[in-house]
Amino acid sequence: MSRAVTTPYLCAALNALAAVALATVLAPGVSLAPAAAQASYVADHLAVWRLGWGLWIAAAVSLLAFLFWWASRIGWSPIARAAILIAVAGVVADVIAESRLIAWSPGQPFDVGGSLRLSGIGANGSYSLAGAMLTSRTRGLPRWLAQWSWTVWVLGVGLAVAVAAGSDTWARLLTAGLFALLVPWLVVFGRRLA
Repeated sequence: MSRAVTTPYLCAALNALAAVALATVLAPGVSLAPAAAQASYVADHLAVWRLGWGLWIAAAVSLLAFLFWWASRIGWSPIARAAILIAVAGVVADVIAESRLIAWSPGQPFDVGGSLRLSGIGANGSYSLAGAMLTSRTRGLPRWLAQWSWTVWVLGVGLAVAVAAGSDTWARLLTAGLFALLVPWLVVFGRRLA
């Protein structure tokens, strides 16, 4: 594999693993309005809970690396630089949120809602804005790939709105749609820019 596509592939792999972790081992403990049953689940599955959120931190860092790689491919315009700064803010929000989720221990109040809001609104919103900004500066994309790109970022914004509205159902649906499109998009888009 060429070094030119290593970053997009690694980002796709880590985000796919994180999405699978969320859909499986993390899902029973995730809610914007957590209940005692969720705290009990997490207490009984603490190791996989922590590993799952560790994967999300790795996915966030890999997404920042991908966005940096992308910006380096299209040139460091002021918009590209601003996009990277916004994405850095997103990673900071994700690392704080997911570190709180990792650090939770039985006996502590189980308040995952605040961390999920920080990640869902702050991080997702930032990544989506950064991606939209870079998409606006990327020339020569085929129409289908440009539309796919915009769809990914619109879903990300929709997810942030769903989390802000406190809708677990919409947050889950938009997360599923977002990652179903994002992971293959990273590979296809990465190959196109390589």
